[in-house]
Order: sequence, then C-alpha cells, then structure tokens
Amino acid sequence: MTAPRVVSETRMHVPEVMPPSSTAPHEWLSEEAALRYDHALSSGRPFDVYLTSAAEHRIRNQALDAAPMRLEVMGLLLGEVRSWKGQLYSVVRDAVTTDLVNTPASVKFAPSALPKLFTDMDSVNFDYVVVGWYHSHPGHTCFMSKVDLGTQRAMFSQPYHCAIVIDPVNKEMEAFKARGDGYIGIPFAVVKVKALRVRKLRYETATDHASPNVSP
Repeated sequence: MTAPRVVSETRMHVPEVMPPSSTAPHEWLSEEAALRYDHALSSGRPFDVYLTSAAEHRIRNQALDAAPMRLEVMGLLLGEVRSWKGQLYSVVRDAVTTDLVNTPASVKFAPSALPKLFTDMDSVNFDYVVVGWYHSHPGHTCFMSKVDLGTQRAMFSQPYHCAIVIDPVNKEMEAFKARGDGYIGIPFAVVKVKALRVRKLRYETATDHASPNVSP
C-alpha cells in the first residue's frame, strides 16, 4: 500500500470551550500520576487530556485481552482539540486499532490491515481529529521508550498530541507528551460522554491546527 498523498488542506478552528466538569481520576494511576491529577484539579486549569469512559474501556479491554500472552497493543486516539483561557486541551472520544504485529516488547500496525483501519476511521460517527496514540507495556510499567519517543516526535508532534501508555499487568495508565529531548507526564481525567459538548465540524487529522484531505 502506498502512502496517502496530501491534495488539499483545511484550516482547523480551535473553539473556546469550558472543559468537562464531571471528571474522575483513572483507577490505575500511579502515585506520581495521581499527584499530577490532584495538582491539575486544584489549579482550576484544564487537564491536558480528557479521556471518555468509552475510549478508556476500549483501550483497557484491548490491553487486558493481550495481557496473558504479554503482547503489546496499540491504536489511535480520536477526539477534539479545544482551548480554555489560553490553554489547549484534547478530548479523546474513541480509540481505533486494527490487526497488529506484536510481541512482548514491540508493536506496529500490520501493513495489510491499514485499509481496514482507514475504513474504520471513516465510519466513526462524530467529528474528530487524531489527538494522539496509545500502546501497552504489559508488565513493564508506564514510560516512553526510545522507540516510543521516536514515534511521538515523528507522527504526533503537535502541541495537543499525547501518548497514553497502559500496563494491564501492573494496572497502571499514564499520559505523556514529548518535551525537548525527552518526555513529560501530563495530567489526564476520565469523563462521561454525556458530559461533553459535541462539535459539528468534521476533521480527518490535523497538522499545525490544519486538516489535510488525502487521496491514496
């Protein structure tokens, strides 16, 4: 399969929207991640990432299904980019994946399954941008490896892009962003879908707050 070709680009408008108020910490937060959650909550500023319960269940169930074999899983995070009082934040409304080539220490999309991934993305019934990706580290805790960081910098380099890492064996989940030569942990919260204000526009992906239209 050849790489998609960008044929046009639509500028993405980032709306000013008050963050969801009905939030909760994820039950698998590490002590450090819990401190980030508490600090963000007390600051009154938006969390970097709001993860809907629907997206969280999809990510966690996929990771748990592969955990007995200690196989890594991965997928894309679909949602919205918003702003509040000058701070960008993202809302992850769903997660999509496809067939994988995976081991206990590596994972990638199966090249032959990419058409199915794109078809599934086209069938999503809400307006979205790709706001990041997720993957698992079964039994190895949550962090960004050198390979993970390379993926983040190459494919998810926008300010709103995040990486969610889940360890279904040790029951941990954290969110990260690239920063300088490394990465940082960022606060995220779980939110119920019904608490969201849904946008009306459609975005396929985003680059520098823009959405390219592509053809095969």
